[in-house]
Amino acid sequence: MSSRDALIVFLSEAAEAAPRWMRVVDGVLTQSGEGANWLAACGLAALPDQARVLLVPPAALVTLHWTAHPDLPARQGRAAARLAALAGGLLPADQLFAVADANEDPARPHIIAVASRADMLHWVLWAQHHGLDPDIIVPAALLLPEPEQGFTRGLIGGETVLRGIDMALTGDMAMPELIAEAPIVDGTPGLIEGRAIAALDTPPLDLRQGDFAKRVRRAMDGQTLGRIMLWSALILVASLMIALIGVAKQHMEANRLDDESLAQAQQVLPGATDATQALAEMEGKLAARGAGGRAFTAPVAALLSAMQDAPGVALTSLSRDPDGMVRATLAAAKADDINVVLLALQASGFTITATPSQEPGGRTLADITVRS
Repeated sequence: MSSRDALIVFLSEAAEAAPRWMRVVDGVLTQSGEGANWLAACGLAALPDQARVLLVPPAALVTLHWTAHPDLPARQGRAAARLAALAGGLLPADQLFAVADANEDPARPHIIAVASRADMLHWVLWAQHHGLDPDIIVPAALLLPEPEQGFTRGLIGGETVLRGIDMALTGDMAMPELIAEAPIVDGTPGLIEGRAIAALDTPPLDLRQGDFAKRVRRAMDGQTLGRIMLWSALILVASLMIALIGVAKQHMEANRLDDESLAQAQQVLPGATDATQALAEMEGKLAARGAGGRAFTAPVAALLSAMQDAPGVALTSLSRDPDGMVRATLAAAKADDINVVLLALQASGFTITATPSQEPGGRTLADITVRS
């Protein structure tokens, strides 16, 4: 934002009073008026995007304190002065907002501006309601020059304001008890306007800080966007390359394992030419000998399926012999229930044997063998 194109708005304490404004172009006052019709008066549809906005709140609603801490570093002195101003306020500290100037000389007093948070929020919302987002908020009294003695007096936003060496007050507060016979020098309108224009670049104190700092939206230029797109493309390419390398490594490892498996299988099946063929032939040989995975899973699956039609039968043990024989122990209250399971196994094409026995509790047991 640039002070070459700016709008300065002076608010009044009276709610019904119209604000006063100044239009600044190239550092020169070009137009001024009252009310919120600055755009129409200036012949604009909207302020330029880079225009700077300075808001001057009513002098009576911003209290200024001058506090010196010569024995403290400047930064600590500012913090101490700010805390003291909050502690001495008429409202609780959590309802007040205090800002210090940028004075770096511990020998000079720090200027602290104090306003209520409600007033700060009202000024910012009023400005936003009228299409403005103030870049700077400067107390009215600080637009007057600091006097060497006595007071400087000026008309700011339609209100009389006095600034002394260590105090500032409005015209209706300039009672003899406060100013006594101190000399008063009137500042010319041109002087106040010049200091307001200068405050666009170097404000004596800016209330737009902390909780009320302006939220800046950073514009993304084409060069930055190009860099982001370039880095995004590089990251995407790198991620793709990593994934492809991982797939290639897994494929190579799978081929190596297939080769090793085929070499092992060829010791038993010399005619095998690939791992899939070798696996099928090995399963066939094992099945023919009553071994292999299928020689176990098929009888067990048939046994469990047969037991579904005999809910009173329980399976108490299950094992497999080295020759592929499946052994199981069935228990039931009646021998007829076990016979239902045995008949179902025979109907499925399995060869079975059964040896009955009796539990001490009275249940009937049957040690059976199942073979395809």
